Amino acid sequence: MDNNKLLSQIGLSETESLIYLAALELGESLPKHLAEKANIKRPTLYKLLPELFSKGLLTQTIKGKRRYIIAEDPKLFLAKKESELKLLEEKIPELQLLLSTAKIKPQIIFYEGIEGLKKIYIDNLREKKPILEFLGLENIHPEVDIYVKNYYIPQRINKKIPIKIIISGETDTKQFKLKTAPYALREVKTISKQKFPIPMDCYIYGDNISFLLFRSDSEPIGVIIRSKEIATTMRSLFELIWQKY
Repeated sequence: MDNNKLLSQIGLSETESLIYLAALELGESLPKHLAEKANIKRPTLYKLLPELFSKGLLTQTIKGKRRYIIAEDPKLFLAKKESELKLLEEKIPELQLLLSTAKIKPQIIFYEGIEGLKKIYIDNLREKKPILEFLGLENIHPEVDIYVKNYYIPQRINKKIPIKIIISGETDTKQFKLKTAPYALREVKTISKQKFPIPMDCYIYGDNISFLLFRSDSEPIGVIIRSKEIATTMRSLFELIWQKY
C-alpha cells in the first residue's frame, strides 16, 4: 500500500496527503516550495494548511519576514487519533442508550465495497464477545487479506476476544496461516471443501450475525443481522458441526 493511500485511510484527503508527504520530504520549506513539491496550486495549499495545523501534522515558524512550514512526526498524529478513539469508546455506552430509545432500530445493515467490509470487522470487535466463524479462504480479495492480517487479527488478540473457526478447504492465504494457536486465542477445525463449500465468511458474535463476500472475482458486499433468535440458531448450528469434527 502506497503512503498516499495509507494516509487517506486514516482521515486525510488526497490533497492533504500530498501536502504532508511533500513536507516530510522537504523538511523546513516555504509555502511556495511546498506547493510545488506537492504539485498543487498555492491557493489550495493556503486553504488546507489550517486543517493540517489543527490535526497536528504540520507546524510553522517565522524567520524574519518569511513563514516556513515544517512536518510534524506522524507518531504525534497517531497518538492524537488513539486519544480520540479512546474518548469515543468511553462514550459508546451513552450513545447506545440513545439508540435504544429510538422508535425504529436497525435490524439488517448492508455494506458495499472493501471499506464497507472493514466496518463489519470493526463491529464484531466492538461487541467484545467470543466469536464463532464459518470461513472459506479461496480467492480472498488481497485488500481484505492484508487488512485481516495487519489490523483485525492483532486487534482481536489485543482485546482478548477468543475465536473458533470452521474452515472449508485450505487454511492458508498469501498473508497468513489459520491454525489453532493459544497465543492468538484461536481454535480451528477444517471440513471438506468438496462436500461443504463455504464461498464467504460468516461471523456469530453476541446477538449478531454478519456475512461477508470478499472474493477477488466478485463485488465485495456484506450484511449484519442483529437478532438474538437468529444468532442463537446459528450458534447452535456451529456447535453441532464443531462437536462432530
